[in-house]
Amino acid sequence: MAGRGRIAIAYSVRDPAGSGSARALVELFGGERIECPGASECFEVLGCRLGGFDAESTELEMLDSSPDPQAEAVIVLSRHRSESGRKSLTVHHPGNPTSDNSLGGEPFKLARSYPALAKSLLRGLVEAAGETGLSETHEVTLEATHHGPTRPEKPVVYVELGSTEEDWRSRKGWETIAIAVARGLEALPGVEAKCIPAAGFGGPHYPQKHTRLQLESDYCIGHVIPRYAFDSGATKDIVRDAMIKSYPLPARVALVEKKSLRAPQRKMVLDVAGQLGVIIEYI
Repeated sequence: MAGRGRIAIAYSVRDPAGSGSARALVELFGGERIECPGASECFEVLGCRLGGFDAESTELEMLDSSPDPQAEAVIVLSRHRSESGRKSLTVHHPGNPTSDNSLGGEPFKLARSYPALAKSLLRGLVEAAGETGLSETHEVTLEATHHGPTRPEKPVVYVELGSTEEDWRSRKGWETIAIAVARGLEALPGVEAKCIPAAGFGGPHYPQKHTRLQLESDYCIGHVIPRYAFDSGATKDIVRDAMIKSYPLPARVALVEKKSLRAPQRKMVLDVAGQLGVIIEYI
């Protein structure tokens, strides 16, 4: 794992998908139980501290200090819920682009993104799902930025298994997440070497165009602020934060799904990008 900084992994012990994926990591990659302050259980695996917490996965506001205060970033293993029940393997960053903080965190606040890590994990999910056969039933996709926590200063990336109770308790699903995390960590230095940090704007909650660019281009996409967030009151400050709250460097490019945003919404992104020297690319 030389060539990357320390990364921690966290999950909620209440969450069958997160805790199952954590167990799969320990079993598949030889984890050892250790003590981590603040964690209800903790392991060392893949050179990372893996900590389980009593709080729900959207309420892990303590990630700066636990499971590893020396870590540069945190991966959270979690279940994914969908009203439609669509089977999916997702990657996204936490944050509330609007006043709605019903799923944890603070309103109108984004956590720090880690575009290269998100890209590496998404690619890891594609590889792992192909190997375990989950690609036959589950879609691998980015999600738009949503839910808590929002207080950690360290970048946080969620890797999620969804979307039903059956999926959350699937051994194949747990192993897919575990393998994806291992592949994502291993590939991260190479991804970072080519990374063009970007932020996404527009599109639906499952942003297909941004997902394709994350998988197939050198763009590394951090926050994605979807059309519905703009319609629900996302501000210029949120647009700005989506570009600058990016680790280790702010976004150089704003990837805007032009047809999904109204002219005033596109102008908001254009104005902020102009102030920050960020390039606009319409997709």
